Amino acid sequence: MSKNLKVKHASKRPELLAPAGSMEAFFAALEAGADAIYVSPKILNARAYGKNFSIGQIADLTQTAKTKGVKLFVALNSLMKENEIPQCLRLLSQLQEIGVDALIVQDLGIVQLAQKYFPSLRLHASTLMTIHNSLGVETCRRIGFSRVILARELTLKEIGMIANKAAIETEVFVHGAMCFSISGLCKFSSFFGGKSSTRGRCVQPCRRLYNWAGRKGTFFSMDDLCALELVPSLCKSGVTSLKIEGRLKPPGYVFHVVKGYRTILDSHEKISEQVLTTAMEEIQKAMGRPLTKGFYLSKNPTDLISPTRTANTGLYVGKVTSYDKGRLTFDGRQKILPGDKIRIVIRKKDKQLTARIKSVGPQGVLTLDKDTLAGNFGTQTVGALVFKTDTKEHDRKKWTHVTLTRFKDKSILKKARARADRIFSRLQEQKRSKQTHRTEPEVIFFLKNLDLGKRHSKKRYPLPILLPLSRKNLGDAQRMFKSAAERKNVIWHLPPICFEQDIKKLGSLVDAARKTGFYQFQISNLGHLHLPLRGCKLTSSYELNVLNSRAIEKLQQLGIQRPQFSVETDIKNMKEALNHTLAKVSLTVYGFIPLFTTRLQHRTYQQKKPVESQRKERFFWHRGKDYGCLYPSAPVSFVHLAQKLVEIGVDTWIVDLRFSPGKKQKNFRIPSSWRGLKNLLRGRRFNMDTNLE
Repeated sequence: MSKNLKVKHASKRPELLAPAGSMEAFFAALEAGADAIYVSPKILNARAYGKNFSIGQIADLTQTAKTKGVKLFVALNSLMKENEIPQCLRLLSQLQEIGVDALIVQDLGIVQLAQKYFPSLRLHASTLMTIHNSLGVETCRRIGFSRVILARELTLKEIGMIANKAAIETEVFVHGAMCFSISGLCKFSSFFGGKSSTRGRCVQPCRRLYNWAGRKGTFFSMDDLCALELVPSLCKSGVTSLKIEGRLKPPGYVFHVVKGYRTILDSHEKISEQVLTTAMEEIQKAMGRPLTKGFYLSKNPTDLISPTRTANTGLYVGKVTSYDKGRLTFDGRQKILPGDKIRIVIRKKDKQLTARIKSVGPQGVLTLDKDTLAGNFGTQTVGALVFKTDTKEHDRKKWTHVTLTRFKDKSILKKARARADRIFSRLQEQKRSKQTHRTEPEVIFFLKNLDLGKRHSKKRYPLPILLPLSRKNLGDAQRMFKSAAERKNVIWHLPPICFEQDIKKLGSLVDAARKTGFYQFQISNLGHLHLPLRGCKLTSSYELNVLNSRAIEKLQQLGIQRPQFSVETDIKNMKEALNHTLAKVSLTVYGFIPLFTTRLQHRTYQQKKPVESQRKERFFWHRGKDYGCLYPSAPVSFVHLAQKLVEIGVDTWIVDLRFSPGKKQKNFRIPSSWRGLKNLLRGRRFNMDTNLE
């Protein structure tokens, strides 16, 4: 640490935004000095497994926050399925009446409903929208967002460049858990069990043990972000808000982390070493994971993961040396008191559980309040790791001394609900009329390059085709497709990730394609809508995460002529959504889907070696120029549902042949008819035949 850190403040010091997943955590954030607090309702939030709040409680919290001069934001940041639209409308109507300060939103369908029917609601673009450059920020401004929460994978330099150009507010995470995958692009949890991370139901596969190149480790488990020492630089960058992650954290965690950052922000022009030490002492009391500065100082940091270390939160206190019927001893020196909460981890089995300490006897024998070890671990408990995750001193009474100010007239909420039901009734009347669909689908082959197309096709090239936009692919296409008729059947896929320093290059490629007669583009990030694409035919990829008819309608308003459904969807949801839109849509019916998309490139990642889970599931790592992806060993295939897909209106299919794992490429030849695909394109059915959670 430097002796004095000088802060060149923006016109206003950044807001300190704290999480609250319980009433006690809300009061802890207030006491510690948060400027704003974000909470979640019982539905449609990205922390579905948390306690969360009823609409009545949110009304009271909003009123209480206002009396303290603190803002209250509501995280409505889950993707919405079609059958959740009536619930969403009720919630939006009630939140407007309550007067919350803003909604944090991911789903474009929720954006469409809010803007059309509840225009006084202020919208913040969730980090799950994968906004990571100034193009994305500007698109969000045009859509109607007042703030963007930037991706966690950005460096300080990139954040400064973006904030300097932004015409709306920008928010960044400064503390808490980090996802291995870039937010909004993780499909891992959904792929193995239908529990979608974009719907708040992530089962955290990134925290588990894996085998890779003869080593066992937590290769995808990130340490916790801590940007405490970088607050001066963030103030200088011009960001509006500093956000702390943690709606699933206990109130003690929230209090200490918020207090640590409050100490720094209140230190004005000079932050001495003593101030930093005091603030860091508060952070350490929160008992999270080991800390890292994330991507702030480097686009490829070396301290984000440690595969040999356990992925669990808490203060490590030792190993279990003996266990007998709810009583255990451990070999550590950390003090544990009755009422403390511990986590017991058996690393070899990749299992854990939490327990409260009922009493501490002679020689440090701990008695648990409930003996859940016997049925779970039994004799395996000896040698298990022990972490302290909460302390007795974090008694809930400490956080409830502030009087809760009640919302004055909750009968208003019933009227708001009734209004929402009337809106939904009108929407129901707008059902899609029966139309004559194609008897067979249009199939678009997504190729890595034109060499692949030539090798796999019986004809010269299987038009129409999708190609990643690159200098090489564009040059090959210009040489091979001479006529305007051929060029109009080439669709250029724009990459889901394009960091700020690469925007100019991407824009020049788009210009070059347009000038040579190509005018179809597939966008995979909202930022692409701010590229020079006027007059072009636009489609979207599954990275934009569309699950409902309202999101489809919003994309059409933004100029997308053929939106694509998320690959996470199920057929029942698609059918319900397509009953309420006249839009033409597409679906990726075959391909290897990246389960993780990350900026991180760790020295232990071996591209030529498969990764294996404890359940013997195999994965393959592939690294591109700017980001890496983890692929499953089996592709996704919905071709078996050909007739059903066409019947419900999914009559444009994307067959993605870009990636095939392992050492050998599949010897696959594209058939002359789509009917020949059924036997050739086999794979996992993802959630299509079941139910996306």
